[in-house]
Amino acid sequence: MNYKQIRVQSTHPRQQFMEWYDSTSLGQTLRDGESSYLLNSLHHTYYQRILQVGKLGIETAYISEEFLRNFCLIADGGGNGGQVANTVFANMGAWPIACESIDIVILPHLIEFETEPHRILGEAERVLKPEGRLFILGFNPWSLHGLLYFRQQSALPWSQHCLRSSQVMDWLNLLKFETELSAGFGLPTSHVFFEPQKAWEKSIAFLAPVYAIKAIKRTWTPIPMRPSWVSAPGLVAGQAMTPPPLAQ
Repeated sequence: MNYKQIRVQSTHPRQQFMEWYDSTSLGQTLRDGESSYLLNSLHHTYYQRILQVGKLGIETAYISEEFLRNFCLIADGGGNGGQVANTVFANMGAWPIACESIDIVILPHLIEFETEPHRILGEAERVLKPEGRLFILGFNPWSLHGLLYFRQQSALPWSQHCLRSSQVMDWLNLLKFETELSAGFGLPTSHVFFEPQKAWEKSIAFLAPVYAIKAIKRTWTPIPMRPSWVSAPGLVAGQAMTPPPLAQ
């Protein structure tokens, strides 16, 4: 009797990414660059609440021990939460967090692996306070390295889950975020282009294999329009009034 072999995909693409992230030299190079970027970019204080959705396993590299009590990690329930005590296991698209209660949200390589990335960005907008900051890490499908390496690796099916930085920034703009391409990460080197300002730096950052987006939640208070005044009659050319007749 002939049996047809069926290949079953048993592992979520992000879990496959995490295995690459933890066990390969390129993954470890990226870990070092991303942890350095977050450490230098968060600028957290004692009164700020930080939320990260999606485990990286290196949280203590960019969140110092004195700030861990104000740091919360939302994981998907697969495995443990790493070294973070404040770990909540929940659905990635529905966070058990109060509205406008968070100062900083970190989404590290998350939205490209979810079927509803818009929903996750909407949750980030919901929980952030006005002027709160959002940091997104993602792979660039347009990078030269991505075309030559990731696309050719059948062993890395998660590499097909990539979103352009410009596309993500467009989605955030619709949610009234002010966005910027905050950094580009080079592979296999560990060079990071922090806050590219010059034209050539921005070009390299846009073509880098991995990018970081920084977004700020802006709020605008609508200004009510006052009722318009009664329109004045049109002015008459020349004299506005007819002079009275001369006395006889």
